Amino acid sequence: MSVAALSAGLGALMVTGSEAAQRIVELGARTGESATVAMILPVVAWVFIAIALYVSAVVASNTCATVIAGQTRSLALQRVLGATGAQLRRQITSVGLVSGAVGSLIGVVAGTVVANVALAIAAATSVLPPLGWFLPPASGPIAVLVAVITTIAFRIGSRDVLSIPPLRALDAAVEPVPGATRTTTRNAVAAVFFLAGAAGIGVAFVLGATTVNALLLAVASGALSFTGVVIASPVLLPAVLRLVASASTQSIIASMAARNSLRAPKRTARATVGLVIAVTLMSTFSVGFATYATMLQRQAAGDPVYYRGIQAQFDQLAVMFAGLVGAAGVIAAAGVVAVTALTIAQRSRELGLLRVVGATAQQIRSLVLVETAMTIAIAVVLGVVLGTAYGWAGAYTLLGATNGAVLVGPTVPAWLIVVVLTGAVCTGLAAALGPAAQAVRGTPVTALRK
Repeated sequence: MSVAALSAGLGALMVTGSEAAQRIVELGARTGESATVAMILPVVAWVFIAIALYVSAVVASNTCATVIAGQTRSLALQRVLGATGAQLRRQITSVGLVSGAVGSLIGVVAGTVVANVALAIAAATSVLPPLGWFLPPASGPIAVLVAVITTIAFRIGSRDVLSIPPLRALDAAVEPVPGATRTTTRNAVAAVFFLAGAAGIGVAFVLGATTVNALLLAVASGALSFTGVVIASPVLLPAVLRLVASASTQSIIASMAARNSLRAPKRTARATVGLVIAVTLMSTFSVGFATYATMLQRQAAGDPVYYRGIQAQFDQLAVMFAGLVGAAGVIAAAGVVAVTALTIAQRSRELGLLRVVGATAQQIRSLVLVETAMTIAIAVVLGVVLGTAYGWAGAYTLLGATNGAVLVGPTVPAWLIVVVLTGAVCTGLAAALGPAAQAVRGTPVTALRK
């Protein structure tokens, strides 16, 4: 429910910020009269809505898979007692429906209120002009779509219930044994998605010189390629972790952490994908807007008459987008904390077994923190690379058709790396410290009973 609320809240912030940005542009003497700007604004609005819904879908499905994995033993025990897979699937789907409906309603209301309060404070401090109160019509559909997406995610995720044998109720593991499931089809689908998305971004680059609608193709292609990354994550991340394991043979904790992550690649992927989304989202907005600024400054220098007065609107939009980037990062980080904390809590039996065979409480905490640090490093590198590519493509396809536009390289703000690293470290610590302390609390025998 909290994840559905976060997803819907992100959507409400996105569409409210989009409408506020449109109002800022319309108030400008030069930009308000521009036919090109009038074409760009609806496209940008749809981009914000599409990003919000896509992130909601990925986060909801990721959380659903984490919840079901943690209930594997409980569901298998219900199968032992006579429950059918169809009954359990209906039960899980109904949980998704209620959680999605309640969470999305709370999220949309909270997101809209927070966005309007922030705009009012910005206007009161003269950071932004008075823009009034926004109640975007798209907020209602976003609430409905987030609820539907959450329900569908639980429905699809509940298919695993039908494959749970009753004897799994006696097993301490909540994840399938590596190699027990075939990955050939997954890899092929992931490759097709990623390559098709990359090709679509290339086409959008070419079309960006003639039409602003190329931005929609770039966003759709970016989502397609990122979906390929998400699908391939249970295979891609273990490959990176194997390199880490081979390079960390001198450290027992680091080597054990890497190998332990390899034991459950799907679990590791779920804990990492959320942070990849957060970093990619922040990098996309930051790089896109910085590249947009570089292109716009060059265009204004080449034709100062045409672009007169544009700097004032740009500065105001910079404040607006900075707020959206920060809000998106905080919301995505909160989702990461929830999923990672739940994942670690589900491993209480595993961590208890390590204590039985002689590991100390400090070693257990160090193990969890090192595992988290490894996933953070992978997520930061992958997210910044993807976000840089997506932001660059978005900036050019948005401005490529405007007067005097010239293709420039991506502009990566120096502060982005600092903020992403600091945020990722804080997020990882917040997600790992609490559950790690809970895991070593009490006696090892108590942990084995959970």
